Order: sequence, then C-alpha cells, then structure tokens
Amino acid sequence: MTGHRNQSTILTPSGIEAIDPKNPQLAQSLRPRHITMISLGGVIGAGLFIGSSGAILTAGPSVLLSYVLSGLIVFLVNMMLRDIALHAPGRGSFISQIRYALGPLPGFVAGWVYWVVWVTTLGVEVIASASLLAPYVPLPYSVIEIIILSIMTGINLLSVKNYGEFEYWFAMIKVAAICLFVGVGCYLLGTHPIPVPVRDNIFGHGGLFPLGGIAFLAAIPTVLFSMTGSEIATIAALESDNPDQNIAKITRTVALRLLVFYLTSILLVLCLFPWSENVRGFSPFLMVLDQFHIPYASMGMSIVILSATLSTLNSGLYATSRVVYEMARRGDAPSILCTMAPNAHLPRRAVLASAGVALLVSATAIFSPGIVFAFLVATTGAFIMFYNMMIVCARLKLYQTSAWKGWIALLLLAGALLAMVIKPETRNELATGVVALILITLGGLIKLRINGVASGFKE
Repeated sequence: MTGHRNQSTILTPSGIEAIDPKNPQLAQSLRPRHITMISLGGVIGAGLFIGSSGAILTAGPSVLLSYVLSGLIVFLVNMMLRDIALHAPGRGSFISQIRYALGPLPGFVAGWVYWVVWVTTLGVEVIASASLLAPYVPLPYSVIEIIILSIMTGINLLSVKNYGEFEYWFAMIKVAAICLFVGVGCYLLGTHPIPVPVRDNIFGHGGLFPLGGIAFLAAIPTVLFSMTGSEIATIAALESDNPDQNIAKITRTVALRLLVFYLTSILLVLCLFPWSENVRGFSPFLMVLDQFHIPYASMGMSIVILSATLSTLNSGLYATSRVVYEMARRGDAPSILCTMAPNAHLPRRAVLASAGVALLVSATAIFSPGIVFAFLVATTGAFIMFYNMMIVCARLKLYQTSAWKGWIALLLLAGALLAMVIKPETRNELATGVVALILITLGGLIKLRINGVASGFKE
C-alpha cells in the first residue's frame, strides 16, 4: 500500500484500515531535509570517530573489506525497510510491520530488543558526553549527566520540529567534519612538503592481511554497530507530510552516502598513519591530525565527538519514545505510555520513560559496572543482529519479489554472527545476547498467554 496514510489507524475485522479515535495523530512537521540529515546523523557518530580504531586494530588494512561488507548489509537492510514500509498495511514503524508480517511474538521481541539497544546506547552516550565535558564544567560527574540528559529530553518534549532542527545541525557538524578531514587528508597526500609513505603505512606492517585472512570478518560486528541507526529515518518519516515518498528516497540513498563517507575517511586514515600505531578507544582521526601538527585539531575533534554523542542522544531518545509508544498502543508495553499530549502531538510519557531508563543505565555504570551495565552492553551486538534479521524476514514473508536481496542480506548477517563466534570477546557477548533474547521471548509468551493475541493495535 502506497500513498499518504493516516498514522492513527486500526485494522477492522475485514482487514480494512479505519481511524482509531482513541489515539491522536503524531505530528507531521518534519521536512525532507530533516529526515535526510537524521538518516545520516543517526549512523555517523562516535562509532566512526573513535570506535573505528578498534576495527582497524582487529583487521589491519583489510578493515576496508569489513566496511564494504557492512555497508552492503546496511544497504540491503535499508531496502528491506523501504519495502515493508511501502507494502505492509497501516502506518507504523518497522517494528509494527515485523509484528504484522511475522506475528505478535516476533513483534513483541523485536520491539523490546530494539528499545533495549537504544536505551543502553543512550546510557553509554550520556557517560561519554559527561566525560568530554567534565574537565571544563566544575560540577560533579553525576550532575553533568543529569543536565545533559535533561537538555536532550527537553528538546524532544518541545516539539517534533525542534527535534528535527536540532538533529539537522548536529548531523551537519559531523558531515562537515568528515568533509573537512577528507579535504585535509587529500591535501596532505598531494601537496605536503614531506612525502607521505602511503605504501609503507598500508603494507609495511604485515601486508594487507597482517592478522589473518579472515580477520576482516571479525571486525564486521564492530563496524556494523558503528553504522547502526539508519532505521531511525524510517521512524522519523512517519511524522512528515509525505512519509511513503520520504522513506523510499532515504532508504535508497542513505547507505550509499554512508559507505562513501566511511570508506573515504578510513582509507585516508590508513594511508596517512600506520594502522598498527592506533590506540583502541582513541580517535584515529585525531592521531592523523596530531601527527601532521594540524592546529587546533584536538579542540576541533573534541567538539565533533561531543556533537556526535549529543546527536546520538537526540535521535536515540526520539526513536525509543516512538517505538515504546507504538508498543503501548498494541499492549506490548504499559498502557500509560500510549498517552499523548493532544496539542503538541507528542508521546511525552514515552519520552520521559525512555529518558528515565537511560539515566538508570548510566547509573549502573557506577553502581554495578561489572554485572548490570556489562550485561546490558554485552547484549547489544546480538540484539542488533536479531532485529536486522527480523526486518529481512518480514520483507521475505510479505512478498517474494526480488527475494534474492533478502537472502543475500541474511547470508551476510549470518557471516557477521559467525565472526562473533570466532572472536573470543564477541563470542561471550553473543552468548549473553542469546540468554537475554530467551528471557524476552519468555516474557512475550507469558504476555500473550495472559492477555491473548490481538491482530492489530489495541483498541
């Protein structure tokens, strides 16, 4: 089904969509420029600026293959997102479409898995933002965390348009930073007085595959995690005036744009700096700039990384609130969360609940770093693989046209899972994620047994 569809719909017994008077519409104030930058900003974050060091150290120069394969996965999953958004009936996020295509239990599990991934990410980003500001703000660390999260929550509570504007400029800073780095990198390669030993930087420390022929597979989970977030654009598009057209446009182009940004910048890093001298958890971009004594590089990169973490907070809070709001409407989450502010068209209770849980997650890093916080962080890798697989399976179930794209996506995702099994540290994370998936599934089974199964949104 294509064209403009009303957001507040239910399925009648005959399968025809109808307006649900008990659920007011979400706002429709986001514009295509907002959604374009949201789609880019959602995936260009600290995972690129800092996390890429871990991927480089895992695979060496062959990390470029990791980025190519991860970019292909993101591209194919985006195609699946486009298809299920345009061909499944009713307005709603991809979580609702998974429920429609695969049934109530997969929908329940996918919704909570996605929500847990993002509230955990929010908690981590709050910690990262506070760490960046702590040297400059004379306040207790916990107070800085509360202030940061309060500001981002306030932005999300004002209006959808305000969220879009803030995210537009946050994303613009990150995109501009990458473009500037590419420009500086090309200048250093082409006109720097001292020739850059490109060949030695790439091949002089063990060749193209210094850590083994399949090391690039082991880096895929790290790279894929850094690219996660493009699906937020399909959620945001539901609050625009032409959602179907915007979803089709964004999902067709965002993965290609990201692949260009990621591949170009990482290739320049490898050309300009020996891969083996990277430091895990430290920005390889900053190491390159410092090596060539680029003025104000440290200050500039700190600003970029801070904007990246704030952007992720902004987008993650938006995504979690909309998903848990949808889940509450169909009975998969507490019904109190489906109340909407009628004048602002905002699910304010869902926003506040997501922010509150994110604050609790950040608190566990202090009070239970080795148990609760470690468990939550360890689940994210397997959870991301799971909901991406659910997106692909939903598309394959809805219709079989060009099914080969879905099967290729599943094959690549299976390869990423295999890589997690091969790598000792990610093997433990995968096991933790599987345990958490089983617990959520059991919760879904209990919920369905107690409440029964509904075919659409809860009336």
